[in-house]
Amino acid sequence: MGDRSMLSKSEHQTVPLSVLLKRELANEKIERPELSHGQASQSKKGEDFTLLKTECQRVLGDGITTYSVFGLLDGHNGSAAAIYSKENLLNNILGAIPADLNRDEWVAALPRALVAGFVKTDKDFQDRAQTSGTTVTFVIIEGWVVTVASVGDSCCVLESAEGGIYYLSADHRLESNEEERERITSSGGEVGRLNTGGGTEIGPLRCWPGGLCLSRSIGDMDVGEFIVPVPYVKQVKLSSAGGRLIISSDGVWDALPAEKAFDCCRGMPADAAAAQIVKEALEVKGLRDDTTCIVVDIQPPEKPTPPLPPPKKQGKGVFKSMFRKKPSESSSHTEKEFSEPDVVEELFEEGSASLSERLDTKYPVCNMFKLFVCAVCQVEMKPGEGISIHVSSTNSKKLRPWDGPFLCSSCQEKKEAMEGKRPSGDGRYSSGSD
Repeated sequence: MGDRSMLSKSEHQTVPLSVLLKRELANEKIERPELSHGQASQSKKGEDFTLLKTECQRVLGDGITTYSVFGLLDGHNGSAAAIYSKENLLNNILGAIPADLNRDEWVAALPRALVAGFVKTDKDFQDRAQTSGTTVTFVIIEGWVVTVASVGDSCCVLESAEGGIYYLSADHRLESNEEERERITSSGGEVGRLNTGGGTEIGPLRCWPGGLCLSRSIGDMDVGEFIVPVPYVKQVKLSSAGGRLIISSDGVWDALPAEKAFDCCRGMPADAAAAQIVKEALEVKGLRDDTTCIVVDIQPPEKPTPPLPPPKKQGKGVFKSMFRKKPSESSSHTEKEFSEPDVVEELFEEGSASLSERLDTKYPVCNMFKLFVCAVCQVEMKPGEGISIHVSSTNSKKLRPWDGPFLCSSCQEKKEAMEGKRPSGDGRYSSGSD
């Protein structure tokens, strides 16, 4: 961006804006990483699905502001929810991003749009009254910024070119997530193991009714409304040395720790790496479950060969602390340029299940709230029809119900159900929708 200000000082008015913009886009093109990806799968039930879309255009027709999407959907109790989500989730997310944003605003709007898109997909699928469910791990890569939204237990892990390992998704298994257990019991659900009758309990912790061992998913209309589709979202910016992502279903992670997954395919191109990870997982556990892996390499453009093994990694306990938080806006551009370039920078992280927290934006995007459009399903509402997400919210910072964003009445009903506040206790159909 420096060359714009220099030009305007020395010879202002001589360079048309369109030329400057073209020049800026050309610079951007050079800085953008090259992506290569591969996937591999061994199927037992046929309920794992992947979505791989590269070079999607952010602004139609400019061919430069592209992003890529990688999704992994691990269905259960049938594959309908996984297939429906694969077909509709991306459009629902994009529908929640305001038009006319520049690139930085678009990236900043993603976390909120992901939440709205996940909830809308779940709501629309449940209107079909089919009973299956699915985990979703959804990765959007724009330049060096990787944004991951996830419900369930398919995980996305990053190894940066510098050798650090970063977990970009949460595990929503009741067995391992105490916070989620508490959320479900306080919303009126029960958490316990399968009872075999003679006082013995077996297997992982599950949520009752329904017996699902995940606390978040898309679909699952038969297992109680506190199984929510609100995703954990993490957004990070890689250094320009890049890194490798592994997105896998629990069939891989139940068998291999992250370090082993990265080590076993070191130096291989992405497609061979994905196949190798699946092979290693099956050697450990056998084929007990659908086992799927997507590997994405994010590399500087001038690196045609797979990266060499990175330096020895630090111990496991420091992974979390290796993130560099987003620098404060006041730090000047040059400072940013020279302060530790080889670190993965954390731009955003939020895992709360509360819609009022997740849809309340912290971004200075002026047209983020279209006043008369539902923040989840994007339906247009008449003035005065929308219900503020702060209504009935215990969030003391914001108790003004006229503050947006707003929900339509059916999305408000869904929000209350997810929070265990639906007035009658008889499940999905208490609103008389059957």
